Amino acid sequence: MEKNYSWETTFKTADNLMIHTFTDRVKVISNIKTGNVKVLKDGETINTIENPAITEYEKFLLKIAEDADTLERFRSE
Repeated sequence: MEKNYSWETTFKTADNLMIHTFTDRVKVISNIKTGNVKVLKDGETINTIENPAITEYEKFLLKIAEDADTLERFRSE
């Protein structure tokens, strides 16, 4: 059975940012002007990508959501 993931997306348009919050520990911050995408865990950048295509960005976010879910499950055990 396929799992559905969700996250909160906010925009800081003055800073050209789109921020996806998966958990209190995991976020993706995308600069909509430059195309720079950063993955943050506990406030530290753990991965970056540049100008992903929309379909690749969607797959990327789903993988981050899956990883964030796994991290949360470990935390609650």
